[in-house]
Amino acid sequence: MSERLRILEMVREGKITPEDGVRLLDELEDRPSGDLSRTVRVHVWSPGGRRIQVALPARLATTIAGMIPAKTRDRLMEKGINIDDLLKAAQQGTTRGPIVNLREPGGTVVEVIVE
Repeated sequence: MSERLRILEMVREGKITPEDGVRLLDELEDRPSGDLSRTVRVHVWSPGGRRIQVALPARLATTIAGMIPAKTRDRLMEKGINIDDLLKAAQQGTTRGPIVNLREPGGTVVEVIVE
């Protein structure tokens, strides 16, 4: 599936807002294609059954960072995780594998993987 279709599918499924979809599509047009093989996967599971799974090209990592809610960013920073720096490293190709694996006492799990 093409990157554009993947973004549109995420909008259709309600995984991202239409505004975020437009931002990602614009970002695709503005950036050189580079290494399309790297993907950033974000998985969030909550005890209430909510499950979020998003997979986007690593070259959109800084745009992905802008979509993370402030509350989640704050919780990650409390745990010593600077998501902006990690996603920037993913975009630049200097990191691979799991970069975030957070399990909170309330049962929420957040994983970010660069493939």
